[in-house]
Amino acid sequence: MPEPKPEIVFLANSNARMGAAGAEHAKVALEQEGFTIKEFRVTSSEQELLGHLDQHLHNNESIIAIGGGDGTLRSAAEKIAGTEATMMVVPLGTGNAWAHELGIPPGAGNTARALAHATTKQIDLGIANGRGFVNVATMGLTALINQNLEKRGKGIFGRLAYIPAVIRSISQLRPFTLHVKTPNEEHRGKALMFVAAAGRTHAGPFQVTRAAANDDGMLSLYALDFTGRGGLFRFGLALLMGRHMDLNEVWTCECVSAEVWTRPAKRIIVDGEKAGRTPLVLGIRAGSLRVLVPESGEQRAES
Repeated sequence: MPEPKPEIVFLANSNARMGAAGAEHAKVALEQEGFTIKEFRVTSSEQELLGHLDQHLHNNESIIAIGGGDGTLRSAAEKIAGTEATMMVVPLGTGNAWAHELGIPPGAGNTARALAHATTKQIDLGIANGRGFVNVATMGLTALINQNLEKRGKGIFGRLAYIPAVIRSISQLRPFTLHVKTPNEEHRGKALMFVAAAGRTHAGPFQVTRAAANDDGMLSLYALDFTGRGGLFRFGLALLMGRHMDLNEVWTCECVSAEVWTRPAKRIIVDGEKAGRTPLVLGIRAGSLRVLVPESGEQRAES
């Protein structure tokens, strides 16, 4: 019999890929691991979930589990940051990029087992034009992929839906003028992609820069400068091996803030959701978010 765990409130968004059934399975699995769920609520929208979250934050709940995809988790994290509450991440979406970053596996049983051996960690919240983010703010190739992704197909086919989106996006890719200004340096050039990360990884398991971390109070930036199809192929291979920052076409930087201009204005994607167009002002709220991180996630972060 597992030892008793703290009481938690569990709020889940039924619009996530795993839906209400996935939330129910996660609830049962968490209870089997010893958690006491004093309130369980499945909402019909992200806005409804955030409304209930506001109430629980007002009531000073200590641990609040949020079930949903990356968009819902981002919105909830933005509200929880700066409070005394600790967030428990329950991945119910397709990409589950932030959960992967934290070392929380998908699947009700796997998620619950990982969270049963978790500790509280204070991590950073990135800020993009006043909007909080836990993973990345990006533009260029990644924004095109988001634009070409069929939301209905994403819900039905999961990660397979990304394949035609990537192919279509590469065919549409055009370089843009990029100017990035940080407190310590500037970068100008023709770019295909720009990424600003609050954590260690992006697009799943891929390290943003060698120094990237989710608790160092720094943003990690990189830009992929204009290159031909051969260069894109080299970049893809290097990204898979975690060596993309060694390429001449890739500029990297660690900083606490940055301003970004492009010509023409480019669509900004923040944690997988559209967030207006450039210019972009970036910042970081160091250590402002308390989140439960499995022991395996801590070990991976240190490796």
